[in-house]
Amino acid sequence: MIDSQKLIDAINCSCKLLLGQSFALTKQGQSNNIRLYRINGTSEALNRFDNPADIVKVLKWFNDFWLFLEIKFIIEEKKVVNKPIKETHICLSLSVFQGEDLDNKKYQLFRAEWDDYNNTEEKHSQPHWHITSNQALEKTFENYSELDNNGFISLLEEERTKVFDVKRIHFAMNGNWQNNESHIHKMENEQQIVNWFQGMLSHLRIELDSQ
Repeated sequence: MIDSQKLIDAINCSCKLLLGQSFALTKQGQSNNIRLYRINGTSEALNRFDNPADIVKVLKWFNDFWLFLEIKFIIEEKKVVNKPIKETHICLSLSVFQGEDLDNKKYQLFRAEWDDYNNTEEKHSQPHWHITSNQALEKTFENYSELDNNGFISLLEEERTKVFDVKRIHFAMNGNWQNNESHIHKMENEQQIVNWFQGMLSHLRIELDSQ
């Protein structure tokens, strides 16, 4: 079983080498069954293009890229042979944003997630990517539609609806289909998760820096 505090401490220690000494996950909220940790950011960003929007604090990474990290521990009570037990599920989410320092609302480019609900019927790949870079275009489109008096935006609206929206798709990150194995990878221990974060950050840095 993964120890929640050991995991937070391990990530805070290891990621300072990649993200600087100001990096820290701190507890943002707690209820009877949920403990939420988020990164200590310095600027605002639009995390989810919902209504109402989820505004979060992001940490400067390099160039005009920013990071947001959230870890949620969900405690579920079950009965096994009429004996109550508690099971902790972990949801990890790492987002990359783009925007200038003075931008009030930076936009999410993509999000990496790994959720472990111990569900044998899980249909979504774990871990997975969400591609959300279209959010900036969506917001621009909405802003112009409010100002459009000639109906030009309404003409574009029909074409926009023909384009498949991919942001809700769970794109597999580590599907092992070539070995006839599952698209689900469970979280086995704290170090495994730390390795995942470190490898992903190093990989993303190389890819973003080469653009």
